[in-house]
Amino acid sequence: MCASFCAKIPRVKLYEFEGHNLFSKVGIESPFFVVCSNMEEVEQARQRMKFPIVAKVQVLSGKRGRGGGIKIVTTDKLLKDFCREMFGSIFPPSHEASAGAKALADKSEGRGGGEEVRFISLAEKVEIKSELYASIAYDTTLKIPFLLFSQEGGMDIEEIKAKEPEKILRVNINPFSGPNKKDLIKIVDNDEQLIDFLVRLWDAFVRFDCRLLEVNPIARVGDEYVAVDAKVILDDAALSRHRDLDVLPKGAAGAVPTAREIEARKIDGEDYRGSAGSTFIEFGSDPDEKYGAGIAVLASGGGASLLVMDALVAAGGKPSNYTEYSGNPPREKVEKLTEITLSREGLSGCLVCGAVANFTDIYATLAGFCDGLRKISPKPEFPIVIRRGGPKQKEAYEMLTRFAKKESFDIHLFGPETPISVACKAMVELSEAYRSKLKS
Repeated sequence: MCASFCAKIPRVKLYEFEGHNLFSKVGIESPFFVVCSNMEEVEQARQRMKFPIVAKVQVLSGKRGRGGGIKIVTTDKLLKDFCREMFGSIFPPSHEASAGAKALADKSEGRGGGEEVRFISLAEKVEIKSELYASIAYDTTLKIPFLLFSQEGGMDIEEIKAKEPEKILRVNINPFSGPNKKDLIKIVDNDEQLIDFLVRLWDAFVRFDCRLLEVNPIARVGDEYVAVDAKVILDDAALSRHRDLDVLPKGAAGAVPTAREIEARKIDGEDYRGSAGSTFIEFGSDPDEKYGAGIAVLASGGGASLLVMDALVAAGGKPSNYTEYSGNPPREKVEKLTEITLSREGLSGCLVCGAVANFTDIYATLAGFCDGLRKISPKPEFPIVIRRGGPKQKEAYEMLTRFAKKESFDIHLFGPETPISVACKAMVELSEAYRSKLKS
């Protein structure tokens, strides 16, 4: 796979409980918790804890509180009901898509697009005096790490970032000497314990080759500061240096499959003709961007599909997924793959692109694309770029022109004479224009 495309694959993100375990190695305290993978373990953990208990689903996505993935329970019944409901479900809930897309995961009652809940952490609720926020990340422009800090943490931090950015304080960090204590004193009002917490956070960032550390909230409990949450993303290129870290395998190839990945991979199992969706990798969204899921990709042609991805990334695009179809799949298989791919919330475009086919029926496969597109609800308004070539391409493009006009889809057609790189550049430009229009 091409280097620039690989560079865009997400880093290794840890579950919250793995982040807490990492924090413990540098002396950062967390509330007492137990991680459970089934109801028997929930019952055993309950015997060691007192109510109230904070139950949290362990998934790699954010916004668990707003999505119903965190609950304070005060009785055995409430605890068991929550855990039974969450184990095996798909989180976060999704309020998108058509009836077909909502059926991506039957046991999750249509919560397609998240990941299966395999772990739930149970933590004793602590009495919190105040909540703060801190994160350390890299500034890729200045090529230095930096600290963000706020005296106001909790679920509203994203709203604070958007509406009151002056409450988020920034300190640039010298990567060789670490945080300047004078700078820390200025932002934390000379609170020595809080300074110690932030220094330990930096220690973890450096020691474990992190790309991001975020604690929201840092809670003041009694006279101490504890990490109530732990968001950690590691540099996957440095994992070989940290074989002592007990973390589950992650990344595009090893992550817990999402509902869309699971359903896409079923398509070939139900029909041996051609290939569609046997390779389906879903990439993360930008949590701070409403249309941050990126550009949906339906590539074709084996090795050419990797060229498509590389060209899209090189043009500045953010792919929502990687999937392909080839070997002359029937219309209905492409329809299913299209419906699954476009069921994702927050898309800013769709790219259907590949090499010139020798045997694949371009008319049948693009008719399948139209069938799947019709099923998406609400009706997609984002731009669609199609660049194909091969048998029945002329008839297919005539059909697509009529389809786009009749059903009011924003479809842009490029023939095989147009380089893949040019089609991808056009896709990125149309996607950016679409996002700008929505923001205005």
